[in-house]
Amino acid sequence: MGITMSPHEYATAFRLLAATARHPENIGQVVEARLLPRLPAHPALLDVGAGSGRVAERLAKHFGSLTLLEPNPEQIAGLALEKAKVLLEPLERFDSPDRYELVVCSHVLYHVPFSEWGGFIDRLLSLVRPGGYCLIAMAAARGPTYELCRDFVANLLFSEQVAATVQQKGLPYDVVATMSGFHAKTFEEMYTLCRFFVFEGCFTAAQLAALSEKEARELDARIRVHAERCRGADGEYHLEQDEDLIILPRGEPLPYRGAKSNVVTN
Repeated sequence: MGITMSPHEYATAFRLLAATARHPENIGQVVEARLLPRLPAHPALLDVGAGSGRVAERLAKHFGSLTLLEPNPEQIAGLALEKAKVLLEPLERFDSPDRYELVVCSHVLYHVPFSEWGGFIDRLLSLVRPGGYCLIAMAAARGPTYELCRDFVANLLFSEQVAATVQQKGLPYDVVATMSGFHAKTFEEMYTLCRFFVFEGCFTAAQLAALSEKEARELDARIRVHAERCRGADGEYHLEQDEDLIILPRGEPLPYRGAKSNVVTN
């Protein structure tokens, strides 16, 4: 039988992610507090895997130019940001002589094979001007979203593996722990979002296709239990997600190396 999500369910999940995720505000706060004071006036921003463009929208007022890479035209279709240059391509096809004071890569590395992380990070850093920074945002191996995924698979990749990869490369870095998350007004919306996380993060398409009818029903029942746990006192549904912002300087190092600091909670 297998199991899948309909186009409508995917659209619902993407809508909730774009509309309710709190990581754009967290990234904005960290950039304003820690990085902007060290950058020149009117710096240039490159957003790799820009998604709906909410991170760029949050940072736009601080930057003289913005370049957004997003290979999925449906994700970025709703962006209305006059000074943003949007390129519908992934990082590996991006060919430009330009360099940027800040390169942001938010929730992208899940989609890159782990064996290629080192080269991917090298490519990000190669696009940073000396004295600038690369900021990588990833979900952390702690908190409710992590527990949701760990209920279905044990060998997922999180921010801790990003930090380990950077450390193995001998690069200076800092980790800022943040609290993000998502919310939905109805159970069905939260159930759809939980299904999205489980299907996209915990299984391959082949594994889902191989499920029997009984296994598919059991999987959905387990996901429903997680969605029910998200109901808050306000009657709406909330799924918290711990995230880490990993900051890599190109040039002058940050005052910390690999230490957790400046926890942001919204």
